[in-house]
Amino acid sequence: MIAYVSLFLFVISILMIFIQKFHFLSVLLVLEIMTLSLFGMSLCLLGMGMGMTGSSFALVYLVFGVYEAANGLGLLVSRTRSSGMDQLSGLFSLSF
Repeated sequence: MIAYVSLFLFVISILMIFIQKFHFLSVLLVLEIMTLSLFGMSLCLLGMGMGMTGSSFALVYLVFGVYEAANGLGLLVSRTRSSGMDQLSGLFSLSF
């Protein structure tokens, strides 16, 4: 049951990344939902009762998830300080 919910969250998060057009923070939140759904699927498929392999994989995956969140927030703060906005529309524009 949890695997199906995680798969549904993963598909919805992929769709939401393509739908989001305005704020960078919304995309970061969708990426966190994607990370959480992949973590749920890996727990269901690998299982936490398999000894050290399942729990060590879960720990490493959560560490990379936290790293991704911290890196994304750092990029958001840097982008907001440099341009004064966090919208995705001006992210790829070449302005000198």
